[in-house]
Order: sequence, then C-alpha cells, then structure tokens
Amino acid sequence: MRLVAFIVLLVIVSAPTTLYAADTTKLPAAADSEIDFVQNVQPILRKTCYSCHGAEEQEAGLRLDIRSRAFEGGDGGKVILPGKSAESRIVMMVAGLDEDAGIMPPEGEGTPLTPEQISILRAWIDQGAKWPDGVDDASQSSHWSFQPITRPRLPSVGDAAWMVNAIDAYILARLEKAKIAPSPEAPRSTLIRRVYLDLIGLPPTPEELNAFLSDESPDAYERMVERVFASPHYGERRGRQWLDLARYADSDGYEKDRARPHAWRYRNWVIDAINADIPYDQFSIQQLAGDLLADVATEQRVATGFHRNTLHNTEGGTDQEEDRVKKTVDRTNTVGTIWLGLTVGCAQCHRHKYDPLTQREYYQLYAFFNSIDEADIDAPLPADQERFLLAKQAFDAEHGKLQDVVTAYEKAKLAAAQQVWEKTALDTSVVWRDVEYKSAISKHGATLETQKDRSLLAKKTNTVADIYTIATTVMQPVTAVRLEVLPDDSLTKKGPGRANNGNFVLTTFRLQATSATGQDAPKEIALAAAKADFSQKDWDVAKAINEDSADGWAVNPEIGKRHVAVFELKEPVHFDGGTKLTFILDQNYEGETHNIGRFRLSFTSGKLPATLEGLPAIVGDALAVAADKRTAEQAKQVTDYFRTVDPELAKLNKIVSDHAKKAPKTSGVKAQTVSQRAEVRQTNIHIRGDFLAKGDSVSPRTPTVFHDLAPRSEQADRLDFAKWLFAEDNPLMARVTVNRIWQRFFGRGIVETVDDFGTQGELPSHPELLDWLATEFRQQDWSVKRIQRLIVTSRTYRQSAAYRPDLAEADPQNVLLARQQRRRVEAELIRDLSLAASGLLDTRLGGPSVRPPQPAEYSALTYANSAKWQVSKGGDAYRRGLYTFFQRTSPYPMLITFDSPDSTECCTQRTLSNTPLQALTLWNDPAFFECAQSFGWRVLNSVPLSADAEQTVADQGRYAFELSLARRPSEEELAAVVELYRAQLDWAEANEEAVAKIVGKQKPSAGASLEQLAAWIVVGRALLNLDEFITRE
Repeated sequence: MRLVAFIVLLVIVSAPTTLYAADTTKLPAAADSEIDFVQNVQPILRKTCYSCHGAEEQEAGLRLDIRSRAFEGGDGGKVILPGKSAESRIVMMVAGLDEDAGIMPPEGEGTPLTPEQISILRAWIDQGAKWPDGVDDASQSSHWSFQPITRPRLPSVGDAAWMVNAIDAYILARLEKAKIAPSPEAPRSTLIRRVYLDLIGLPPTPEELNAFLSDESPDAYERMVERVFASPHYGERRGRQWLDLARYADSDGYEKDRARPHAWRYRNWVIDAINADIPYDQFSIQQLAGDLLADVATEQRVATGFHRNTLHNTEGGTDQEEDRVKKTVDRTNTVGTIWLGLTVGCAQCHRHKYDPLTQREYYQLYAFFNSIDEADIDAPLPADQERFLLAKQAFDAEHGKLQDVVTAYEKAKLAAAQQVWEKTALDTSVVWRDVEYKSAISKHGATLETQKDRSLLAKKTNTVADIYTIATTVMQPVTAVRLEVLPDDSLTKKGPGRANNGNFVLTTFRLQATSATGQDAPKEIALAAAKADFSQKDWDVAKAINEDSADGWAVNPEIGKRHVAVFELKEPVHFDGGTKLTFILDQNYEGETHNIGRFRLSFTSGKLPATLEGLPAIVGDALAVAADKRTAEQAKQVTDYFRTVDPELAKLNKIVSDHAKKAPKTSGVKAQTVSQRAEVRQTNIHIRGDFLAKGDSVSPRTPTVFHDLAPRSEQADRLDFAKWLFAEDNPLMARVTVNRIWQRFFGRGIVETVDDFGTQGELPSHPELLDWLATEFRQQDWSVKRIQRLIVTSRTYRQSAAYRPDLAEADPQNVLLARQQRRRVEAELIRDLSLAASGLLDTRLGGPSVRPPQPAEYSALTYANSAKWQVSKGGDAYRRGLYTFFQRTSPYPMLITFDSPDSTECCTQRTLSNTPLQALTLWNDPAFFECAQSFGWRVLNSVPLSADAEQTVADQGRYAFELSLARRPSEEELAAVVELYRAQLDWAEANEEAVAKIVGKQKPSAGASLEQLAAWIVVGRALLNLDEFITRE
C-alpha cells in the first residue's frame, strides 16, 4: 500500500506547476479567520502528513516539517503556492479532488482531513502561507503546547453588555466572528440545578429551589453559587472526579483482588483537601512527594496514597520485581497524563513516534518513582486524633497521680518492709536452682538447644514419640525437681508443646542418680508426689509418675502459656563429691507428635512440701549472707526480687496497671503510603520495554523539551520533580489543568483531547482563552475553586442548553459554545439523585467504603471467588455512590452499567453510553424501587392536607416535581401527573393484594390510605425514570 501511495504521489508532484484542473468548486471554503501557522496549521501537518513526509521519510522527495523543504516542493515541483490555495496541489490532494491520486493521505495510511481542516489550510495559504522563523517541526518542540504561556489581551466584542467576566469576552469574540448569537440565559430553576449538580452532585431541596426563585436581588445567582461552594459536599463532587484520575479502588485487582481495608483514608484526604481549597500546587506536591517534605505531617504522608492506587498482584508465582516495575510504569504514565497531558507511556519501548520524548527520557522520568517503597502507617483521622490527644492528656494526669503513690511508698516504706521479709524468707520459701545441662539428647533426632534463660528448645525432627534424656551434676542435696514448660514463638500456637494444637503429653517423668565421682550405674529415684499449676481434664500431672504409660500430663486448653510441675522425692538424694542426675521425659502418646517444645529443669534442697514457685537460687544465696556483708550486686538482687513479691507494692502496681488498661486508644485507622528508599535504586532503560533486558543506566531528569530542573541536592527526587511541574516555565501543567476544569462544566475541554496535548492531540478551540485561564490559575495562587467560580458565574456558563436548529450546520458539536451542553450525569450521581429525592440519602462525609445491596451471586463472579459482599446496614446502605466499595474484578454493577471507569488506569474523561440495560436498571433494580417507595411516602406525607382534595393532589404533584426535577411543573405537566395519580389510585383500590407489594414497609400518615401511597409510588417511579431526572441541563 505504501508503494502504491508513493507511485501515485510521484506522478502527481511530477506534473507541471500550473493551475490545477480539478473542480475547485467542491473545495471547502477557506476559513474567514486569521490563521496562525503554529497553532492552526502545523498540528494538521503533524497528524496527517509527517509519517510519509517528515524527518524519517520523504516520499516523492516531499518534506513538510521544514519550511524551506515544504515550499521547495517534491520531485515534480511546488505543492504550496502562497496566496493561491485553489491552485496549491497540497489542498487538492488532501481534498481528494484528483482523479489519479485519490485522497491524501491514502486510505489505510492515515486519517483524512476534515472539511474544517481543509478550510484552515486554504485560509493559511490564501493569507500568504506565513511560516515564522524558528518553528520548523523537525524536533517536534515547536508544537503549540510546548510554547511559553503568555497572558493574552482581551478581545474586543460588539455586545460588551453581554459579558460578565473575561471568559465571556473570548467566547463572544469567536461567536461574533462566526456570526452566531449566544443563547439566552437558562431559566432560574435550570441554573440552580445545574450549579448544584456541577459543584456538589446533589439536587437543590424544594426549600432551596423556592428561596432562589423568590430572591429578586441582583446578586441572587452569585450568592447562591457561594452557598453551594461552601457546602462540604463540594469536596465529594470534585473528589470523585479526582479519584477517576488517581485510579482509586478498594481492592488490589488481578486474580486475587484482595480488599484494601484502609484505601478510603486517601479518599478522605482528597475530600478534606478540596474542601479546604488547598492550592493545587500543594494538593499535587503532597500527593507526589508528601513524604519528602520537611517536618512531614501524617496527613501529608496519607496524601502519597495516590501512588498506592496502582494494581497489586498477589497471585501465586508472581515475580515481585516485575509487579513493582509495572507499578512504577503506571505511576510514571499517570503523572504524565494528569500533570503534563502527554502520552508518555508511548516512549516506554521506543522513542515517542509523535512527541519530543525519547525512550531515555521516559526512563529518566521513571527514575523519579523507581525508589519508592510502600508502607502502611497509623493514620487516625484528624478529628479522632484531636479527641484522642485530649483524652490522653486527662488520662496521663490521673495516671501520674497513681504512679506518684507508688513512688511515695517505695521511698518511705519499701526498705522497712524488705527488712521484715528477709527475717523469714529463707525459712518460708523454696530456693529453685536451674540445672546446668551436661547433655540433652532426643532419642529420635530432635535437637535440644540451650537458650539464654537456661531452657531447652526442641527443633527439627518431631517424631510420633520421643524421649528426652538430660544429664547434670549437682553438689547440693536434692529433695524435689521442677519442670517448667514454656511458650515460644517458633511453636504452633506458641506451644509449649510441638503438637498441631500446641499441646504435649508427658507420659512418664523419671529421675536417676549416681555418684559423680564413682562408676556405678544410675539408680532409679522414687518420686513420692507430683503437682502442677494446671492439668488438663483427665490428664493430671500425677499420672506422669504412675506406671501406666498410656496417660500422662497435658495442659489443653491452656495453650501458649508457662506451666509448672513439681516432683517430690521420697528420700533426698546426695553423694559426697556431687550427684549425677539424669532426667528422663518419656512422651509416647498414642502415635501423636505430642512432644514438649520448650522447657527448663531446676531442683531444690529445701524442706517438703515444695512450692511451685520460690526463690531463685541467686536470691537465696544472697539472702544467706548477712545484710551488712552482701556485695552491691547481691543487695540489688535481693531488693529487685522483693519488689516482685511485696504484697503492698503489688497492690499499688495493680491499681496502676488496671488504670493503664483504661488508657484511651487511637482509632486503629491505617493508611497506605509511600516513602523514599534510603538506598536509591539503579534505573536502567528497558530495551523494548522488557524489564529483564537492561540497557544504559539513567538518573532522574526531566525531558529536554521542557525547562531545566534545579534539584535540592546532587540527585533530583520526587519532591524536586513535583515542584518543577509548577515552575513558571512549565508550559503544560497549567494549560492541562484548566482545560480539565473547563471540561467538567461544558462536557468537552477547550482542547478536546484532555489527556493528549501532544502533536496528535486536537487543537484548542479557544487558544487565547486557554492561556488566559492558565495565567489566571497561577495568579489566583493555584486555587481551583476560584477558576470554577469564574466559570460558573460567566454568561457563557449560564446559557440555555436548548437545541437550536441554526447551530446544526454552523456548529453541530457546539465547539463555539453558543449554548450550554446537555449531558447525562455520572453513575454515582444517578444513584445519589434517587436517594436524595427519596429522602433516603445518608449525607455523612467520609469514612470507610460501604457495600449497598447488590445481587447475591454477583461477588462470586470474581476470578478467585473470594470477594465477600457483606451488605451494609442502616444508613451505610444509603451513602453516596462515591463511598461504594469498588472491587476491581466485580465492580458494583449499577456503576459499571452507567460507565463508571474500571480504575485500572487514569481516567480523564468517562465514556458515555446509552443502552437498554440502563433503562432496565433504573426501572427494575430493587434499590431504585425502594427509592420510589420512599419518594411516594415523602410526597404523600410532606404536603399538608386541605379541605379541598383536588387542591391537595395538585400541591402534591407540584412537590413531586420539585423533589425530582428541581423545578415547578407547567400546567400541562401538572395535569398529566394528576391524571396518572388518579388512574393509579383507581387501579390500586381494585387491587388490594398488589398494593401491599408496591407499598412494602411504607405506612401512610393519618388521613391517607395505602392506595394513595401506592399511587404516589407509581408516580414517583415515572418521575425518577424520566430522562430529565438523570440529565444535567
């Protein structure tokens, strides 16, 4: 195909340069406005001609990206004749008026020029084909959006009285040039509903509507606008739009699609920041690099949750580095879309085909985000934190007083109490001495490792039955031995056993002894008694010293705790020169692996009966020394121990500890955030986009088409980049942002391709207005609210959206804005409007995501079948759509039906579909039927009854209109509603059983009947299903 195009073009451009013989009457007329080459013509050439006649290819010798080459023409002569568009071959070819060539670009080789583009091209040639110096497009950097922003002068207009602010001047100037009159101002009821829907996404109440309609003051509209701006719901409306850009969701995505229980904390931050009108530069910087700010606050860290909205793959076998790279790519592309309005992702695998961005420059941008680490932090809500700090201050004061009591006792009375205790301590307490193990052996291969606290921890092999044999030598007589079984984190449920439930069974405990100096074989030592702090039912510790090996000592259900058993000897054991003791722990429980996991052995020489607890040997030895003869270390050991057993001190400490349990607690709310790695990751170019194919290493840097970045230190980071975006030299950020703001109020941006300001994007319809708004945005300290105020108070915004036949040909797409744009509201607003009209809407601000009712089987459609949809109760079931839990693999069906984005990538503009499923949803979804039920009840019960029944019905009909459509009905509309009500009332009175199903749980007020309620419910269904109800006029 390309060869055919080449041959055809070669024949054409080789023809003599004479008047073109084709029928020029079929050419679109030249535009009658002044044409600027850079803004109007060059983008057309880029989009449609450069692929064959640019820097890389020059078919038939024709090159159109450099002035000298373009005017020189191709192999056969010139194609541009200044002042003579009808004789210029470039015009005839793009218009498809040559019988031999057909249309250029050829079919399949590019997009044909529109009549409007041909008109622009003709006008430029007729006006002399002015091509300024220094704007040749070989480097693509001369594209209009990369040029500096300068504040344009306001255009002069004929009807200056029509204007309210500068916006109107630019719009009216274009309209007057096109000889198109603007539309009249919309009716007041339309204006208030338009403002409410655009700024807070909720309808005005009947009271607000009637107050505005009755306000005859000259600034009534402006004051109404200010009231709406002051609503806390303003942050919800703009916040939902931002969340589209931030690709917010409540789950990870991919197969597992696990829930993100704290994702909502970032959403809260967005709403609060917008309501506070945080300047857009700070709003952006905190999200991009809040963690790098000096003296960073919790809320600034929460803002970085913007970066955590990426998908996260937790599937089995996932390459975690690949997943991290995908996240970094997404962060890079998202930032490029939101703040630069460029398709930077096109340079991930190769040089950008159309824009001045190399693959190296892409990975230099990528490097700004490559050293991100993810972190979840404690992030209580500011209000909760304030309440916590106040409560903690009061608690700390009270707790301090209790601690003062303890301190006073320690200073005044503790020493005297210790002296009294020392007199009888050795006589009344057992001294337990830990065993120093000479050997510790498992019969079946487990390792018994000595721990710092002289306990033994069993590791590795855990057989069905095992016998532990532990040997030691002691110099003192032995009257009893003690076994402590201890919890450990390495054991199931912390043990102390190695069984799957943390238990153990000691079937037999035996003790053998012999002289440490002789060669005699060890002799079995008779055990007289056994006792423990706890024994499992039917598994008493005494069974560990009987002759039945089928039972023993166990401790279920007291698992994960320390337990103590003491075994008393019938006769003391002692050999001169020392006694060699052998402890045998036999664990042979019916083929189960119920072995002890961690334990400690000790012995005593004291009198029997021996207590489970007693003096540590080190304390006993110190007490045996007279108080005035003890070393400082011994004195400390005695005092420290006494502090643990003094009953009075224990009583006072318990008061303190009990009070500590009542300490106020933080909310437990966490936030998903990011932080900068201490050690910066090396960034490499990914050859062909493959993260495993590493090319040259690169450092963070901005593309050369833009102004330089001045880093704070040797290497630039995210904070440097975020601040660079708002530098005065940046030509894109302000333009892109105000264009997106404009789009929210008119349905399309001044640049229609809101996410592409590159050479393949559309030209601005009002370039001077775009730059004026961009400069105004900066001058207004980056306040989005101030720019929005300018827009909604302009005459342009206030125009009627009514259809005008005269615009069908003159401006069918309403590019010149001779009227307002009528469009359906977003998915979330459709639900919000129904809930608001019905009176069911829960207007609480912020908080965790909710799960309103949906088909029970729907969540099972997730790939991993793991999403559990626990329907929210009470008011949570009626929260705004903004708060609906968004499961990426099974989004709330009503939202998807009405074109909610899937949150897998940045969405700058929602698609708008019109399907039968949407009508069926509004008509049959139980949630919308419930709204109709409550709406009918509200109409019936909110209008005072009068003696005139006809008047009551008419008043109810008017109220129904105000509730649903925020306007007063015409006489014809009111008559239709009353007629529908009467017909449904007659039907209801004849169908008692059906009435009960329609009414449901609703009850009429005194003086009204179920049949009347049913009739108004049916009327409500009709009104809530009108196209007007879900349309922003």
